Amino acid sequence: MGPGVLVIVFKGIGDVVLTTPLLRALKKGLPDSRIYFLTKKASRSILELNPNLDGVFCREDSPLGAIRRAGIDISLDFMRSSVSGFYSLFSGASKRLAFRYAGGRLFYNLMPEKREASGYTVLDRLQLLGPLGIASDGAQPDLFFRPANAARAEAFLAAGAVPPGAFTVTLDITSPREHRRWAPELFGRLADQLARAFAAKVVFLWGPGERGYVEAALAAAKEPHLLAPDFDLLDLAALQRRAALHVGLSSGPMHVAVSQGTPTFTIYAPQNSPLSWSPPGPKHAWVQGDLAALSFDAVWEKLGAHIKALQGGGK
Repeated sequence: MGPGVLVIVFKGIGDVVLTTPLLRALKKGLPDSRIYFLTKKASRSILELNPNLDGVFCREDSPLGAIRRAGIDISLDFMRSSVSGFYSLFSGASKRLAFRYAGGRLFYNLMPEKREASGYTVLDRLQLLGPLGIASDGAQPDLFFRPANAARAEAFLAAGAVPPGAFTVTLDITSPREHRRWAPELFGRLADQLARAFAAKVVFLWGPGERGYVEAALAAAKEPHLLAPDFDLLDLAALQRRAALHVGLSSGPMHVAVSQGTPTFTIYAPQNSPLSWSPPGPKHAWVQGDLAALSFDAVWEKLGAHIKALQGGGK
């Protein structure tokens, strides 16, 4: 039986999605390994269909006993907290990895220095495989969905008169952090301009507790647009697989779109690094500024140029 490996990420959905290239590299480098993921319940669904995983543990379930029964030999902890360190230390792993930080020796025995020049967060995370002698298998994130999710996405688009091949844009306008929010009426105007300039079919996305905020943006729009139904994360992935472009803030749906090979355009606040969160390459573009002052024209100039470049080169 191959080694048991535990990967620990408690953060948001986007952070979990961005760790999936590491799972693929682990399975390729250690094909007989059994790989497990410790996360929060909100991220369970985006991992359960991943063919590189043998199981998912949720922090809310107090899973230490189950983790120890799984037979863990290697742990990779991306949280570097006392809670994640506890799970790493008592998992039974003989090799416990985390990037070096003060006090980390309490929990880990392999602590490489993280090279800060990598840029994209996925490439940063892949560095933790160095002490294991495992090479990267590329930076493309993975998120798998069921045929039923694809059927729900197709039924929604058909009901909205969006034919296959239409220039479909998913639009994510929400963030729990105020400094990451651009005015909803500006997003309504942006949707209108996408429809007028590129005949786009724009789908506004929303999550728990966000529908009213998104409906306010829709009410400010002059053109008809679509409001996504109460989709779960796998339905969202299926919808974004069909989309030609995802536009929005730095958040989970952007990373889900990347996992489906869909181009993105992201509006960043000054506090967030586009080089860290947007993948490199011509399929992905961004604009950055103080979102309380960032003008519509500044956003549209860059978004319009990105769409023209994409349409010239294809998806």
